[in-house]
Amino acid sequence: MKVNVSGNVVLAKYGKIYRGDIVENAYAEGAIGVLIYTDRKDYGGGGDAKWFPDDKWMPSSGVQVGSVYNGAGDPTTPGWPSSGLCERLSDDDAEKGGEVPLIPSLPISWADGDRILRSIDGQVANDDWQGGKDAPVYKVGPGPAILNLSYTGKQVITTIQNVIGIIEGVEEPDRYVILGNHRDAWTFGAVDPNSGTAALLEVAHRMWKLQEKGWKPRRTIIFCNWDAEEYGLIGSTEWVEENREMLASRAVAYMNVDIAVQGLGFYASATPQLDELLIKATKQVQDPDNSSQSIYQSWIRSSENPKIGRLGGGGSDYSAFVQHVGVPATDISYGEDYPVYHSMYDDFIWMKKFGDPKFHRHVAVTSIWGLVALQLADEEFLPFDYLSYANELQRSVEDLKIELSEKGIKLFPLFNSIKELRMAATKIANEIKVLQDRNVWASVSKNDHYKVRELNDRLMMAERAFTDREGLPGRTWYKHLIFAPSKHNDYGSKYFPGIDDAIEKAKSINTTDLWLAVQHEVWRVSRVIKHASLVLSGQLT
Repeated sequence: MKVNVSGNVVLAKYGKIYRGDIVENAYAEGAIGVLIYTDRKDYGGGGDAKWFPDDKWMPSSGVQVGSVYNGAGDPTTPGWPSSGLCERLSDDDAEKGGEVPLIPSLPISWADGDRILRSIDGQVANDDWQGGKDAPVYKVGPGPAILNLSYTGKQVITTIQNVIGIIEGVEEPDRYVILGNHRDAWTFGAVDPNSGTAALLEVAHRMWKLQEKGWKPRRTIIFCNWDAEEYGLIGSTEWVEENREMLASRAVAYMNVDIAVQGLGFYASATPQLDELLIKATKQVQDPDNSSQSIYQSWIRSSENPKIGRLGGGGSDYSAFVQHVGVPATDISYGEDYPVYHSMYDDFIWMKKFGDPKFHRHVAVTSIWGLVALQLADEEFLPFDYLSYANELQRSVEDLKIELSEKGIKLFPLFNSIKELRMAATKIANEIKVLQDRNVWASVSKNDHYKVRELNDRLMMAERAFTDREGLPGRTWYKHLIFAPSKHNDYGSKYFPGIDDAIEKAKSINTTDLWLAVQHEVWRVSRVIKHASLVLSGQLT
Protein backbone atom coordinates (compact mmCIF):
# COMPACT_ATOMS: atom_id res chain seq x y z
CA MET A 1 0.00 0.00 0.00
CA LYS A 2 3.12 2.22 -0.25
CA VAL A 3 2.95 3.28 3.39
CA ASN A 4 6.25 4.64 4.69
CA VAL A 5 6.95 3.19 8.15
CA SER A 6 10.48 4.58 8.43
CA GLY A 7 11.11 6.14 11.84
CA ASN A 8 7.80 4.86 13.21
CA VAL A 9 6.61 2.18 15.59
CA VAL A 10 4.70 -0.53 13.69
CA LEU A 11 1.56 -2.19 15.05
CA ALA A 12 1.08 -5.70 13.61
CA LYS A 13 -1.31 -8.51 14.42
CA TYR A 14 -0.48 -12.13 14.98
CA GLY A 15 -1.73 -14.46 12.30
CA LYS A 16 0.00 -15.65 9.16
CA ILE A 17 3.75 -15.70 9.77
CA TYR A 18 6.31 -16.17 12.54
CA ARG A 19 6.50 -13.16 14.88
CA GLY A 20 10.27 -12.85 14.38
CA ASP A 21 9.72 -12.34 10.65
CA ILE A 22 7.20 -9.57 11.42
CA VAL A 23 9.91 -7.74 13.37
CA GLU A 24 12.51 -8.38 10.68
CA ASN A 25 10.18 -7.08 7.95
CA ALA A 26 9.47 -3.94 9.99
CA TYR A 27 13.19 -3.34 10.56
CA ALA A 28 13.91 -3.78 6.83
CA GLU A 29 11.39 -1.00 6.11
CA GLY A 30 13.02 1.38 8.58
CA ALA A 31 10.74 0.95 11.60
CA ILE A 32 12.20 1.73 15.05
CA GLY A 33 9.97 -0.61 17.08
CA VAL A 34 7.15 -3.13 16.79
CA LEU A 35 4.01 -3.98 18.78
CA ILE A 36 2.33 -7.29 17.98
CA TYR A 37 -1.21 -7.73 19.24
CA THR A 38 -3.63 -10.63 19.47
CA ASP A 39 -6.61 -9.77 17.24
CA ARG A 40 -10.02 -10.70 18.63
CA LYS A 41 -11.22 -11.88 15.22
CA ASP A 42 -8.49 -14.53 15.12
CA TYR A 43 -8.01 -15.51 18.77
CA GLY A 44 -10.98 -14.08 20.68
CA GLY A 45 -13.73 -15.86 18.76
CA GLY A 46 -14.93 -12.56 17.24
CA GLY A 47 -18.41 -11.21 17.67
CA ASP A 48 -20.28 -12.39 20.75
CA ALA A 49 -18.03 -15.33 21.68
CA LYS A 50 -17.30 -15.96 25.33
CA TRP A 51 -13.75 -15.97 26.60
CA PHE A 52 -11.80 -18.23 28.90
CA PRO A 53 -12.77 -19.50 31.48
CA ASP A 54 -16.30 -19.62 29.98
CA ASP A 55 -15.08 -20.73 26.55
CA LYS A 56 -11.79 -21.61 24.86
CA TRP A 57 -11.12 -18.14 23.42
CA MET A 58 -8.42 -15.67 24.48
CA PRO A 59 -9.71 -12.88 26.79
CA SER A 60 -9.34 -9.28 25.64
CA SER A 61 -6.49 -8.81 28.12
CA GLY A 62 -4.65 -11.94 26.92
CA VAL A 63 -1.11 -11.59 25.55
CA GLN A 64 0.66 -14.11 23.33
CA VAL A 65 4.36 -13.92 24.17
CA GLY A 66 7.22 -15.59 22.30
CA SER A 67 10.71 -15.26 20.91
CA VAL A 68 11.43 -13.02 17.93
CA TYR A 69 14.88 -14.54 17.34
CA ASN A 70 15.10 -15.78 13.75
CA GLY A 71 17.86 -18.31 14.22
CA ALA A 72 18.26 -21.75 15.80
CA GLY A 73 20.46 -22.31 18.82
CA ASP A 74 22.73 -19.97 20.73
CA PRO A 75 23.47 -16.93 18.50
CA THR A 76 26.95 -16.59 20.05
CA THR A 77 27.93 -20.10 18.86
CA PRO A 78 26.56 -20.39 15.31
CA GLY A 79 27.24 -23.91 14.05
CA TRP A 80 29.18 -25.23 17.02
CA PRO A 81 28.09 -26.39 20.51
CA SER A 82 27.55 -23.88 23.30
CA SER A 83 29.04 -25.93 26.12
CA GLY A 84 31.88 -25.50 28.57
CA LEU A 85 34.69 -23.12 27.74
CA CYS A 86 33.86 -22.69 24.06
CA GLU A 87 34.48 -19.96 21.52
CA ARG A 88 31.75 -17.30 21.56
CA LEU A 89 30.99 -14.36 19.32
CA SER A 90 30.66 -10.94 20.87
CA ASP A 91 27.14 -9.47 21.09
CA ASP A 92 27.95 -7.17 18.17
CA ASP A 93 29.20 -10.04 16.01
CA ALA A 94 26.18 -12.17 16.93
CA GLU A 95 23.91 -9.35 15.78
CA LYS A 96 25.74 -9.15 12.43
CA GLY A 97 24.51 -12.66 11.66
CA GLY A 98 21.12 -11.13 10.82
CA GLU A 99 19.09 -13.42 13.10
CA VAL A 100 19.09 -11.39 16.30
CA PRO A 101 16.41 -8.64 16.19
CA LEU A 102 17.89 -5.14 15.99
CA ILE A 103 14.84 -3.13 17.09
CA PRO A 104 12.70 -3.54 20.22
CA SER A 105 9.36 -5.32 20.08
CA LEU A 106 6.60 -6.06 22.53
CA PRO A 107 3.54 -8.35 22.46
CA ILE A 108 0.30 -6.70 23.62
CA SER A 109 -3.34 -7.68 24.13
CA TRP A 110 -6.33 -7.22 21.86
CA ALA A 111 -7.71 -4.56 24.23
CA ASP A 112 -4.50 -2.50 23.95
CA GLY A 113 -4.25 -3.07 20.21
CA ASP A 114 -7.86 -1.91 19.80
CA ARG A 115 -7.15 1.34 21.63
CA ILE A 116 -4.10 2.09 19.49
CA LEU A 117 -5.99 1.24 16.28
CA ARG A 118 -8.65 3.81 17.14
CA SER A 119 -5.95 6.49 17.22
CA ILE A 120 -4.50 5.70 13.77
CA ASP A 121 -5.62 7.52 10.59
CA GLY A 122 -4.70 7.20 6.90
CA GLN A 123 -5.80 4.74 4.23
CA VAL A 124 -8.35 2.09 5.14
CA ALA A 125 -6.79 -1.39 5.23
CA ASN A 126 -7.97 -4.11 2.86
CA ASP A 127 -11.15 -6.01 3.77
CA ASP A 128 -9.34 -9.20 4.73
CA TRP A 129 -7.21 -7.19 7.18
CA GLN A 130 -10.24 -5.72 9.00
CA GLY A 131 -11.22 -6.87 12.48
CA GLY A 132 -14.41 -8.62 13.53
CA LYS A 133 -17.60 -7.37 15.09
CA ASP A 134 -17.30 -4.19 17.22
CA ALA A 135 -13.73 -3.60 16.01
CA PRO A 136 -12.77 -0.14 14.78
CA VAL A 137 -12.09 0.46 11.08
CA TYR A 138 -8.47 -0.58 10.59
CA LYS A 139 -6.42 2.20 9.01
CA VAL A 140 -2.75 1.95 8.17
CA GLY A 141 -1.36 5.28 9.38
CA PRO A 142 1.15 6.64 10.03
CA GLY A 143 -0.19 8.35 13.17
CA PRO A 144 -1.36 10.80 14.20
CA ALA A 145 -1.02 8.88 17.47
CA ILE A 146 2.25 9.12 19.37
CA LEU A 147 3.38 6.01 21.23
CA ASN A 148 6.09 5.67 23.85
CA LEU A 149 7.84 2.28 23.71
CA SER A 150 10.43 1.72 26.42
CA TYR A 151 12.72 -1.31 26.28
CA THR A 152 14.80 -2.66 29.13
CA GLY A 153 16.74 -5.84 28.47
CA LYS A 154 20.01 -7.60 29.09
CA GLN A 155 22.19 -10.19 27.39
CA VAL A 156 22.68 -13.24 29.61
CA ILE A 157 24.77 -16.40 29.31
CA THR A 158 23.14 -19.02 31.53
CA THR A 159 23.10 -22.80 31.89
CA ILE A 160 20.30 -24.97 30.52
CA GLN A 161 19.73 -28.69 31.06
CA ASN A 162 18.65 -31.33 28.55
CA VAL A 163 17.51 -34.62 30.08
CA ILE A 164 18.52 -37.72 28.09
CA GLY A 165 17.36 -41.29 28.75
CA ILE A 166 18.56 -44.42 26.91
CA ILE A 167 17.31 -47.96 26.34
CA GLU A 168 20.24 -49.74 24.73
CA GLY A 169 19.53 -51.93 21.73
CA VAL A 170 20.61 -55.57 21.70
CA GLU A 171 21.43 -56.33 18.06
CA GLU A 172 22.24 -52.83 16.78
CA PRO A 173 23.14 -50.69 19.81
CA ASP A 174 24.87 -48.17 17.53
CA ARG A 175 21.64 -47.30 15.67
CA TYR A 176 19.55 -44.63 17.40
CA VAL A 177 15.78 -44.12 17.37
CA ILE A 178 15.25 -40.75 19.07
CA LEU A 179 12.09 -39.32 20.70
CA GLY A 180 12.05 -35.68 21.79
CA ASN A 181 9.91 -33.03 23.47
CA HIS A 182 10.81 -29.73 25.12
CA ARG A 183 10.19 -28.95 28.79
CA ASP A 184 10.34 -25.15 29.05
CA ALA A 185 7.15 -23.08 28.83
CA TRP A 186 6.36 -19.36 28.69
CA THR A 187 3.91 -19.61 31.56
CA PHE A 188 2.04 -22.72 32.78
CA GLY A 189 2.32 -24.47 29.41
CA ALA A 190 -0.37 -27.13 29.89
CA VAL A 191 -0.63 -27.47 26.10
CA ASP A 192 2.79 -26.22 25.01
CA PRO A 193 4.82 -28.23 25.93
CA ASN A 194 3.50 -30.18 28.94
CA SER A 195 0.96 -32.22 27.00
CA GLY A 196 3.94 -33.47 24.97
CA THR A 197 6.08 -33.98 28.08
CA ALA A 198 3.31 -36.09 29.64
CA ALA A 199 3.21 -38.19 26.46
CA LEU A 200 7.01 -38.63 26.46
CA LEU A 201 6.99 -39.79 30.08
CA GLU A 202 4.16 -42.23 29.33
CA VAL A 203 5.96 -43.73 26.30
CA ALA A 204 9.04 -44.21 28.48
CA HIS A 205 6.90 -45.78 31.23
CA ARG A 206 5.25 -48.21 28.80
CA MET A 207 8.61 -49.26 27.40
CA TRP A 208 9.89 -49.82 30.94
CA LYS A 209 6.91 -52.14 31.52
CA LEU A 210 7.76 -53.97 28.28
CA GLN A 211 11.32 -54.40 29.53
CA GLU A 212 9.97 -55.93 32.75
CA LYS A 213 8.28 -58.55 30.56
CA GLY A 214 11.54 -59.36 28.79
CA TRP A 215 11.37 -57.09 25.73
CA LYS A 216 14.66 -55.73 24.43
CA PRO A 217 14.76 -53.42 21.41
CA ARG A 218 16.83 -54.32 18.38
CA ARG A 219 18.11 -50.72 18.15
CA THR A 220 18.88 -48.16 20.86
CA ILE A 221 16.00 -45.85 21.86
CA ILE A 222 16.91 -42.37 23.16
CA PHE A 223 14.47 -40.11 25.03
CA CYS A 224 15.30 -36.39 24.89
CA ASN A 225 13.63 -33.72 27.01
CA TRP A 226 14.87 -30.39 25.68
CA ASP A 227 15.41 -27.12 27.51
CA ALA A 228 15.17 -23.55 26.11
CA GLU A 229 13.13 -24.44 23.03
CA GLU A 230 11.12 -21.25 23.43
CA TYR A 231 14.27 -19.13 23.14
CA GLY A 232 15.12 -20.44 19.69
CA LEU A 233 15.33 -24.27 19.78
CA ILE A 234 18.48 -23.91 21.86
CA GLY A 235 18.52 -27.19 23.81
CA SER A 236 18.00 -29.46 20.81
CA THR A 237 20.15 -27.43 18.42
CA GLU A 238 23.17 -27.30 20.70
CA TRP A 239 22.86 -31.05 21.46
CA VAL A 240 22.72 -31.84 17.74
CA GLU A 241 25.70 -29.57 17.02
CA GLU A 242 27.68 -31.21 19.82
CA ASN A 243 26.86 -34.73 18.60
CA ARG A 244 26.60 -34.00 14.89
CA GLU A 245 29.06 -36.60 13.59
CA MET A 246 27.66 -39.31 15.86
CA LEU A 247 24.09 -38.53 14.79
CA ALA A 248 25.03 -38.30 11.13
CA SER A 249 26.42 -41.84 11.22
CA ARG A 250 24.02 -43.50 13.67
CA ALA A 251 20.59 -41.78 13.90
CA VAL A 252 17.79 -43.78 12.29
CA ALA A 253 15.02 -41.21 12.86
CA TYR A 254 13.87 -38.45 15.19
CA MET A 255 10.25 -38.33 16.41
CA ASN A 256 9.09 -35.02 17.86
CA VAL A 257 6.04 -34.14 19.91
CA ASP A 258 5.93 -30.52 20.97
CA ILE A 259 2.22 -29.93 21.61
CA ALA A 260 0.60 -33.35 22.01
CA VAL A 261 -2.96 -32.08 22.42
CA GLN A 262 -4.68 -28.76 21.73
CA GLY A 263 -8.09 -29.84 20.43
CA LEU A 264 -9.86 -32.04 17.88
CA GLY A 265 -8.36 -33.94 14.94
CA PHE A 266 -5.06 -35.71 14.28
CA TYR A 267 -2.24 -33.79 12.56
CA ALA A 268 1.13 -35.04 11.38
CA SER A 269 4.21 -33.81 9.57
CA ALA A 270 7.17 -35.89 8.42
CA THR A 271 9.89 -36.42 5.90
CA PRO A 272 8.13 -38.35 3.09
CA GLN A 273 9.69 -41.80 3.58
CA LEU A 274 7.91 -42.04 6.97
CA ASP A 275 4.38 -41.24 5.73
CA GLU A 276 3.25 -44.85 5.42
CA LEU A 277 4.63 -45.71 8.85
CA LEU A 278 2.52 -42.94 10.42
CA ILE A 279 -0.58 -44.04 8.50
CA LYS A 280 -0.07 -47.64 9.64
CA ALA A 281 0.08 -46.52 13.29
CA THR A 282 -3.14 -44.48 13.01
CA LYS A 283 -4.93 -47.60 11.78
CA GLN A 284 -3.99 -49.38 15.03
CA VAL A 285 -5.19 -46.69 17.47
CA GLN A 286 -8.80 -46.00 18.42
CA ASP A 287 -10.19 -42.53 17.71
CA PRO A 288 -10.38 -40.89 21.17
CA ASP A 289 -13.56 -39.04 20.17
CA ASN A 290 -15.32 -41.93 18.40
CA SER A 291 -14.68 -45.39 19.79
CA SER A 292 -16.31 -47.09 16.77
CA GLN A 293 -13.44 -46.21 14.44
CA SER A 294 -9.69 -45.81 14.22
CA ILE A 295 -7.88 -42.49 14.03
CA TYR A 296 -7.13 -43.30 10.40
CA GLN A 297 -10.83 -43.71 9.58
CA SER A 298 -11.72 -40.34 11.11
CA TRP A 299 -8.67 -38.80 9.42
CA ILE A 300 -9.73 -39.84 5.91
CA ARG A 301 -13.28 -38.64 6.55
CA SER A 302 -12.03 -35.19 7.41
CA SER A 303 -9.90 -35.05 4.23
CA GLU A 304 -9.98 -37.33 1.20
CA ASN A 305 -6.38 -38.35 1.63
CA PRO A 306 -4.56 -38.18 4.96
CA LYS A 307 -2.63 -34.92 4.66
CA ILE A 308 0.86 -35.16 6.13
CA GLY A 309 2.74 -31.88 6.23
CA ARG A 310 6.44 -31.39 5.65
CA LEU A 311 9.05 -30.46 8.24
CA GLY A 312 10.48 -27.47 6.42
CA GLY A 313 9.46 -24.92 9.03
CA GLY A 314 11.69 -24.22 12.02
CA GLY A 315 8.85 -24.26 14.53
CA SER A 316 10.09 -27.04 16.82
CA ASP A 317 12.95 -29.29 17.88
CA TYR A 318 13.01 -31.43 14.74
CA SER A 319 14.69 -28.52 12.93
CA ALA A 320 18.33 -29.31 13.72
CA PHE A 321 17.84 -33.02 13.02
CA VAL A 322 16.25 -32.53 9.60
CA GLN A 323 17.70 -29.30 8.30
CA HIS A 324 21.20 -29.37 9.77
CA VAL A 325 22.05 -33.10 9.68
CA GLY A 326 19.46 -34.77 7.42
CA VAL A 327 17.82 -37.22 9.83
CA PRO A 328 14.34 -38.56 8.86
CA ALA A 329 11.76 -37.15 11.29
CA THR A 330 8.11 -36.90 12.32
CA ASP A 331 6.02 -34.46 14.34
CA ILE A 332 2.49 -35.32 15.55
CA SER A 333 -0.29 -33.65 17.55
CA TYR A 334 -4.02 -33.64 18.24
CA GLY A 335 -5.71 -30.39 17.20
CA GLU A 336 -4.12 -27.22 15.84
CA ASP A 337 -4.01 -23.47 16.49
CA TYR A 338 -5.47 -23.20 20.00
CA PRO A 339 -6.40 -19.58 20.83
CA VAL A 340 -4.63 -19.21 24.21
CA TYR A 341 -1.24 -20.19 22.70
CA HIS A 342 1.79 -18.85 24.62
CA SER A 343 -0.40 -17.01 27.13
CA MET A 344 -1.01 -17.28 30.88
CA TYR A 345 -4.33 -19.00 30.08
CA ASP A 346 -2.55 -22.08 28.72
CA ASP A 347 -3.11 -23.92 32.01
CA PHE A 348 -4.55 -27.14 33.36
CA ILE A 349 -8.05 -25.67 33.62
CA TRP A 350 -8.07 -24.80 29.90
CA MET A 351 -6.86 -28.30 29.02
CA LYS A 352 -9.40 -29.98 31.29
CA LYS A 353 -12.35 -27.91 30.00
CA PHE A 354 -11.52 -27.47 26.29
CA GLY A 355 -8.34 -29.21 25.10
CA ASP A 356 -8.94 -32.78 26.28
CA PRO A 357 -11.64 -33.13 28.94
CA LYS A 358 -11.21 -36.92 29.28
CA PHE A 359 -7.48 -36.96 28.44
CA HIS A 360 -8.20 -39.63 25.80
CA ARG A 361 -6.44 -37.59 23.11
CA HIS A 362 -3.27 -37.66 25.20
CA VAL A 363 -3.52 -41.46 25.24
CA ALA A 364 -4.01 -41.55 21.45
CA VAL A 365 -0.94 -39.41 20.69
CA THR A 366 1.14 -41.45 23.13
CA SER A 367 0.00 -44.69 21.48
CA ILE A 368 0.86 -43.53 17.95
CA TRP A 369 4.22 -42.16 19.09
CA GLY A 370 5.09 -45.40 20.85
CA LEU A 371 3.96 -47.63 17.97
CA VAL A 372 6.07 -45.70 15.44
CA ALA A 373 9.06 -45.85 17.80
CA LEU A 374 8.69 -49.61 18.26
CA GLN A 375 8.49 -50.20 14.50
CA LEU A 376 11.66 -48.19 13.93
CA ALA A 377 13.46 -49.83 16.84
CA ASP A 378 12.43 -53.45 16.25
CA GLU A 379 11.71 -54.06 12.55
CA GLU A 380 14.44 -56.09 10.86
CA PHE A 381 14.27 -53.78 7.84
CA LEU A 382 13.71 -50.08 8.40
CA PRO A 383 10.15 -49.25 7.24
CA PHE A 384 11.17 -46.41 4.91
CA ASP A 385 9.38 -45.74 1.62
CA TYR A 386 11.54 -43.74 -0.78
CA LEU A 387 9.32 -44.39 -3.79
CA SER A 388 6.68 -42.06 -2.33
CA TYR A 389 9.48 -39.55 -1.68
CA ALA A 390 10.46 -39.64 -5.37
CA ASN A 391 6.85 -39.27 -6.49
CA GLU A 392 6.39 -36.22 -4.27
CA LEU A 393 9.55 -34.60 -5.63
CA GLN A 394 8.23 -35.22 -9.15
CA ARG A 395 5.00 -33.36 -8.34
CA SER A 396 6.95 -30.46 -6.85
CA VAL A 397 9.11 -30.13 -9.95
CA GLU A 398 5.99 -30.15 -12.13
CA ASP A 399 4.76 -27.14 -10.13
CA LEU A 400 8.15 -25.50 -10.59
CA LYS A 401 7.96 -26.13 -14.33
CA ILE A 402 4.75 -24.10 -14.53
CA GLU A 403 6.26 -21.22 -12.54
CA LEU A 404 9.43 -21.11 -14.69
CA SER A 405 7.84 -21.90 -18.06
CA GLU A 406 8.84 -18.57 -19.64
CA LYS A 407 12.17 -17.97 -17.92
CA GLY A 408 14.40 -20.30 -19.90
CA ILE A 409 15.42 -22.32 -16.84
CA LYS A 410 16.32 -25.91 -17.72
CA LEU A 411 14.72 -28.41 -15.34
CA PHE A 412 15.88 -31.61 -17.05
CA PRO A 413 18.62 -32.15 -14.39
CA LEU A 414 15.89 -32.37 -11.72
CA PHE A 415 13.65 -34.67 -13.76
CA ASN A 416 16.59 -36.97 -14.56
CA SER A 417 17.80 -37.17 -10.95
CA ILE A 418 14.27 -37.91 -9.67
CA LYS A 419 13.97 -40.69 -12.25
CA GLU A 420 17.21 -42.18 -10.88
CA LEU A 421 15.87 -41.87 -7.31
CA ARG A 422 12.69 -43.70 -8.28
CA MET A 423 14.74 -46.52 -9.86
CA ALA A 424 16.97 -46.75 -6.75
CA ALA A 425 13.92 -46.85 -4.43
CA THR A 426 12.43 -49.67 -6.51
CA LYS A 427 15.74 -51.54 -6.52
CA ILE A 428 16.20 -51.50 -2.75
CA ALA A 429 12.55 -52.45 -2.16
CA ASN A 430 13.06 -55.50 -4.41
CA GLU A 431 16.30 -56.44 -2.63
CA ILE A 432 14.51 -56.36 0.73
CA LYS A 433 11.63 -58.47 -0.59
CA VAL A 434 14.02 -61.12 -1.95
CA LEU A 435 15.75 -61.37 1.41
CA GLN A 436 12.47 -61.50 3.32
CA ASP A 437 11.11 -64.24 1.07
CA ARG A 438 14.30 -66.28 1.35
CA ASN A 439 14.32 -66.08 5.16
CA VAL A 440 10.73 -67.29 5.39
CA TRP A 441 11.80 -70.68 4.01
CA ALA A 442 15.39 -70.98 5.19
CA SER A 443 17.46 -70.33 8.28
CA VAL A 444 19.12 -66.92 8.33
CA SER A 445 22.78 -67.10 7.37
CA LYS A 446 25.59 -64.90 8.65
CA ASN A 447 25.78 -63.26 5.24
CA ASP A 448 22.10 -62.37 5.49
CA HIS A 449 22.80 -60.44 8.72
CA TYR A 450 25.46 -58.42 6.93
CA LYS A 451 23.10 -57.80 4.02
CA VAL A 452 20.31 -56.61 6.34
CA ARG A 453 22.72 -54.20 7.98
CA GLU A 454 23.91 -52.90 4.61
CA LEU A 455 20.38 -52.38 3.29
CA ASN A 456 19.32 -50.56 6.47
CA ASP A 457 22.38 -48.32 6.28
CA ARG A 458 21.40 -47.31 2.76
CA LEU A 459 17.86 -46.51 3.88
CA MET A 460 19.13 -44.55 6.89
CA MET A 461 21.77 -42.54 5.03
CA ALA A 462 19.72 -41.56 1.97
CA GLU A 463 18.15 -38.59 3.79
CA ARG A 464 21.64 -37.32 4.68
CA ALA A 465 22.42 -37.15 0.98
CA PHE A 466 19.79 -34.42 0.51
CA THR A 467 22.02 -32.06 2.51
CA ASP A 468 24.84 -29.93 1.16
CA ARG A 469 27.78 -28.83 3.30
CA GLU A 470 27.58 -25.25 1.96
CA GLY A 471 23.93 -24.93 2.96
CA LEU A 472 21.43 -22.48 1.52
CA PRO A 473 22.75 -19.17 0.10
CA GLY A 474 22.67 -16.63 2.93
CA ARG A 475 21.37 -19.31 5.34
CA THR A 476 24.31 -21.69 5.61
CA TRP A 477 23.18 -23.41 8.84
CA TYR A 478 20.30 -24.90 6.84
CA LYS A 479 21.93 -27.75 4.91
CA HIS A 480 18.84 -29.55 3.53
CA LEU A 481 18.17 -28.61 -0.10
CA ILE A 482 14.73 -30.26 -0.31
CA PHE A 483 12.99 -28.81 2.76
CA ALA A 484 13.66 -25.67 4.81
CA PRO A 485 11.75 -22.80 6.41
CA SER A 486 10.46 -20.11 4.10
CA LYS A 487 12.86 -17.16 3.96
CA HIS A 488 10.06 -14.84 5.13
CA ASN A 489 8.23 -17.16 7.52
CA ASP A 490 10.12 -19.45 9.87
CA TYR A 491 6.92 -21.43 10.50
CA GLY A 492 6.39 -22.12 6.78
CA SER A 493 7.82 -25.02 4.80
CA LYS A 494 9.31 -24.67 1.32
CA TYR A 495 10.20 -27.30 -1.27
CA PHE A 496 13.57 -26.62 -2.92
CA PRO A 497 14.21 -23.57 -0.71
CA GLY A 498 17.43 -22.54 -2.47
CA ILE A 499 15.64 -22.46 -5.83
CA ASP A 500 12.72 -20.60 -4.29
CA ASP A 501 14.97 -17.94 -2.73
CA ALA A 502 16.84 -17.47 -6.01
CA ILE A 503 13.58 -17.11 -7.99
CA GLU A 504 12.30 -14.46 -5.60
CA LYS A 505 15.50 -12.46 -5.96
CA ALA A 506 15.52 -12.79 -9.75
CA LYS A 507 11.90 -11.68 -10.03
CA SER A 508 12.53 -8.58 -7.91
CA ILE A 509 15.59 -7.38 -9.89
CA ASN A 510 15.32 -9.41 -13.14
CA THR A 511 18.90 -9.59 -14.34
CA THR A 512 20.57 -12.33 -16.39
CA ASP A 513 23.04 -13.07 -13.58
CA LEU A 514 20.24 -13.66 -11.09
CA TRP A 515 18.39 -16.04 -13.41
CA LEU A 516 21.69 -17.88 -13.89
CA ALA A 517 21.79 -18.18 -10.10
CA VAL A 518 18.37 -19.89 -10.27
CA GLN A 519 19.78 -22.38 -12.79
CA HIS A 520 22.75 -23.00 -10.46
CA GLU A 521 20.39 -23.84 -7.60
CA VAL A 522 18.51 -26.25 -9.90
CA TRP A 523 21.78 -28.06 -10.56
CA ARG A 524 22.63 -28.14 -6.83
CA VAL A 525 19.30 -29.77 -5.95
CA SER A 526 19.58 -32.26 -8.80
CA ARG A 527 23.03 -33.28 -7.51
CA VAL A 528 21.83 -34.05 -3.97
CA ILE A 529 18.90 -36.07 -5.34
CA LYS A 530 21.36 -38.03 -7.49
CA HIS A 531 23.55 -38.58 -4.42
CA ALA A 532 20.53 -39.95 -2.55
CA SER A 533 19.80 -42.36 -5.40
CA LEU A 534 23.41 -43.58 -5.35
CA VAL A 535 23.23 -44.16 -1.59
CA LEU A 536 19.93 -46.04 -1.90
CA SER A 537 21.14 -48.24 -4.72
CA GLY A 538 24.48 -48.95 -3.03
CA GLN A 539 26.48 -47.86 -6.07
CA LEU A 540 29.89 -46.32 -6.41
CA THR A 541 30.39 -44.40 -9.64
